[in-house]
Amino acid sequence: MLFLGLLFNAFSLSAALVAVRPSARSTHRHMHMTPLSPSINLGKFYQTNSKRNVAFSSNRSHSGHSSTQLSAAAAAASTNSGSKNKTIIATALLIFLDVQFRSLFTKYSIPFPSSLAGCGSLFATMIAVTSMKEEWGEAIYNTLNPGAGLLAKWLPVFFVPSLITLPLAGSLGNSLEILKLFTVIIGGFFFTLFTTAWSVLGIRRLMGGGDEKSNNNVSATEAVAPVKATTNPPPKAFSTKLLKTLTTLAGISGIAAVGAIKQSATQLITPLQSSFLLFTTLASFVFGANLPKSFTKTVHPLITCSSLTWVASTLMASLTGRTFIDIIKLYKAGISPLAAPLSTGAGDVLLFLLGPAVVALACQMYGRKKLMRENIKEVGISTIVSSLGGLYGTAAAVRLLGMGNTSIRLSLLSRNITSPLAMAIATILGADVSLAVTIVVLTGLFGANFGASILDAFGIKDAVARGLGIGAAAHGLGTAAFANEKDAFPFAAIAMALTASACTVLISIPAVKKSVLSLALGV
Repeated sequence: MLFLGLLFNAFSLSAALVAVRPSARSTHRHMHMTPLSPSINLGKFYQTNSKRNVAFSSNRSHSGHSSTQLSAAAAAASTNSGSKNKTIIATALLIFLDVQFRSLFTKYSIPFPSSLAGCGSLFATMIAVTSMKEEWGEAIYNTLNPGAGLLAKWLPVFFVPSLITLPLAGSLGNSLEILKLFTVIIGGFFFTLFTTAWSVLGIRRLMGGGDEKSNNNVSATEAVAPVKATTNPPPKAFSTKLLKTLTTLAGISGIAAVGAIKQSATQLITPLQSSFLLFTTLASFVFGANLPKSFTKTVHPLITCSSLTWVASTLMASLTGRTFIDIIKLYKAGISPLAAPLSTGAGDVLLFLLGPAVVALACQMYGRKKLMRENIKEVGISTIVSSLGGLYGTAAAVRLLGMGNTSIRLSLLSRNITSPLAMAIATILGADVSLAVTIVVLTGLFGANFGASILDAFGIKDAVARGLGIGAAAHGLGTAAFANEKDAFPFAAIAMALTASACTVLISIPAVKKSVLSLALGV
């Protein structure tokens, strides 16, 4: 029963994420034949009949052509339906895998993010199976890859709850302390990004390869890009129909939520309000992602999404006599949608889906396994640079700036580490966990918004260097922002996972912990 229940929930959640696509339309041609007049003579009859035979033959030809078109349309619709079914099944399997890892880690109280462990385990399994028989590994990959592609497309929105709930964060101190804080966040991002990326480029040059191949790929892309731009406009990230559907659902659930509050329908308030905030978040993300590229390069869709969700929350608060903070507190209730679906918040649903999205990164890495194998040394060097540089570099920066608040100093040490492990490191160091997460989110948001442009501005075109740099400097949000860079994206996922894991292992070593604290606090 538990298996069936989990599988049902997995199917339901994955089906909700599949983009709405317009159905195929077909047109029918009709033949019209004029009846014969009985008064016509025989010669005219043959002449008319001859013309009629030609017309009938022509109509049959057109009818056959229409039938071919209809058959093609039906085949396309069938293929589209089959592709959508494969995507739903693959997404459901990834959700199921993530739930199993969560249950296992909870049962044995393992203090490590289960989704990262699931990602590593799935990747290792596919590699091991491939080594035994390549067709088996490819079969697993082909089965899960449609779901991985869907989750990768929606990956950025799964980080939104941390941004939406930023107004709940505690005070960061006076204006000078806030200035110092952002100096470390932004300066630290640049430091990790460039030290990691340049270490990759350096090791590639020392080894005498890699960079030339990357430059060739870039130049080829640049040579083709203008032709594409002149013939076809770039497609939107999501369909207009999907945006209309999500907006309509947000409006309906919002009106229903206000009505439930006015009528004191207690049992309906939470699910309706959560539905309103969930559909609003998804609709605003789709809207932000569909904005012109020139705009999204400056304003990341997550900023648009968070801002519009705050506006909607303010509207909901004004219509129901509540405060903005009251609505935001309900956004993330900390209840799993599997445990109590009627009591969970919109943010809880999105955070739940972040787990399978991280597990699905294994497919992105497997799809680039040859490229990864060729760059194993770069991965190792970049992990050492990003983890040691992140910990000791940040510790030196907070001491150099003379930050007065000890809690902020300690919370900054995990700035470039993905949230789940940043929380673990903050606990080990005795830092403020919520403040540490806030700093991680701000770092990731800056990297997601400006990371690609910064790398472009400094001429870093190498896909491996770009991916490892952004993953190490801006963790999950930065990785999600690189989903469209097919060669860089898997390396960003690797850097995110390895940097976070390496930092957690290092800070767990008493001697390393003591040295980092001594450097940061000056004791």
